[in-house]
Amino acid sequence: MTDLTLIVTAHDETVVAGPTMRSADLAVDAAREQGFLVQPIIALDAATEETTAYFGQPRFDHWERRVLHEGDLGRVRNALIPDTDGDYIAFLDSDDLFSQNWLAEALATVRAGESHGERLIAHPELSVLFDRNRAVSRNVDQDSPLFTPHFFYLRNYYDSLCLAPRAAHLAVPYSPRDIPNGLSFQDFQFSIETMSRGWKHVVVKDTIIFKRRRDYSLMVENMNRKTLVRSLPEMAIDRVRDLTKGQG
Repeated sequence: MTDLTLIVTAHDETVVAGPTMRSADLAVDAAREQGFLVQPIIALDAATEETTAYFGQPRFDHWERRVLHEGDLGRVRNALIPDTDGDYIAFLDSDDLFSQNWLAEALATVRAGESHGERLIAHPELSVLFDRNRAVSRNVDQDSPLFTPHFFYLRNYYDSLCLAPRAAHLAVPYSPRDIPNGLSFQDFQFSIETMSRGWKHVVVKDTIIFKRRRDYSLMVENMNRKTLVRSLPEMAIDRVRDLTKGQG
């Protein structure tokens, strides 16, 4: 069985994906140097002709290519995960980047947790925004004194980029977007639902995700439409305090 499947999703990206793929290759190489077996996949989801041509170049032939027509982050992940080989799954959007040590360190972290009976979902320590916006934020470990489940009433603690056991994704599939009715933020819901079911969200020290903020993106669309996360039973006012106790 493969240790890790890395999925890079592409829609309408071309040359901006060059640095992305370079960072992904370096991270895969670093993970393999640590002895991990990695399955790299490019997911072309409702991709433009230009994007399909770009990722069809021979220099990406060491990646598996999958073609989908979902047009939705959550549905793409749900469709792909059952047809992958890895015990763990990691994602990367094709216009973002992550640090060279991310895959190796995150995989080592979740495995170490399992050896102590913990079910972990890993996130990078730093999130660096660039392009349309510029900012740096630090993710908060679930055990941090700065963490409170009540914060989920305002926003998600974590970005959609994570490294998680395959079992977590199969047990908690992503919900579909429903933009006309103002419902989105699938990664937000994934954070809450996995946490309530006993998966612990942790931050991997000295790792970084570089997030490109474009003039138009899923996040920008969500903000412009003022979309919300779905109403979830575990976020009820009399239950939210027990979110991290795995009683969902």
